[in-house]
Amino acid sequence: MSPAIRTVTLHNSAGMRVTLMNLGARLISIKVPVKGELTEMLLAYPNLNDYLDDSFYVGAVCGPVCNRISNAQFSLAEVNYQLDANAGDHCLHGGDNGLSQRAWQIERHTDQEVVFTLQSSQHDDGFPGNRCFTVSYRLTDDNSLQIDLQGQSDQMTPINLTLHPYFTLGDSTAENLSLTLNSSSFLARTDDGIPTRDIIPASALGQDISSGVVVKALIANSQYPQIMSDSGIDHCFIVDQAGPNKLGAVLKSSTNGVTLRLYSNQPALQVYSGGFLKQPFSPSQGICLEPQAYVDAPNQPDFPPIFVQTGQEYRHNTILQFSIRPK
Repeated sequence: MSPAIRTVTLHNSAGMRVTLMNLGARLISIKVPVKGELTEMLLAYPNLNDYLDDSFYVGAVCGPVCNRISNAQFSLAEVNYQLDANAGDHCLHGGDNGLSQRAWQIERHTDQEVVFTLQSSQHDDGFPGNRCFTVSYRLTDDNSLQIDLQGQSDQMTPINLTLHPYFTLGDSTAENLSLTLNSSSFLARTDDGIPTRDIIPASALGQDISSGVVVKALIANSQYPQIMSDSGIDHCFIVDQAGPNKLGAVLKSSTNGVTLRLYSNQPALQVYSGGFLKQPFSPSQGICLEPQAYVDAPNQPDFPPIFVQTGQEYRHNTILQFSIRPK
């Protein structure tokens, strides 16, 4: 039986509106006043029921471990945990019953804040522990959306949550948006998305991502073979000097003057230029900026660990700040 779909819309004194859905605790609309008109910032399905069959994680919270886990398994305390292999041989975004596919409880909401909660067990997704997840969205009057993701478990378990909205900033395609990243390096990966443990300097792209590059040009002029041959970017960038509320990325539209600044406490940012989007969308129609920990951390001993101890709180904070260039 399909879960009942519920939505909540937040609004602030500046006229910005944000709509959330309980399925996947996901962002389905961000509308910002641009030149007197509310303008959609996100890629979205035309109908709410389309989200029931979503295969692109549009706007969803992904976890309990986002991105890929190699060979859909990991070991913890000499126990091997087998997960859903839903991306070739690997587990993507928590598997077929990950957090993006679950109906969350709307715990409470006001005009400017909503809180979602979800209880999950090993029976649900194959990950150890009985876990409690909380996601809150708070819209402020300066057109910032503050997002707080939390998790706790009664057993040691890996947690790495991310957000998966596709940004358009009101343009018909993300290809013409300008992207700036606060990153000097990214994780080398295999063609199926698994880290090789090598760290690649961002200069290998052949362009200066620290000063703003148009997405289409970044891909077309890339000197990194995988980006040229892999339908765009789908790589994990390491945030320079990561810390609380650290600026990770800036996305700009030259068409309408909208700027998105993304701040987060996460050490990495997966950048996905939407090259594999299909109907009802088109490739590169939106771009994902996904704050998270390093990919496949449970199987990569050299990466910062993501295992959360019993009773310990996992905490992920992200801020999406929108502004309009003055006339």
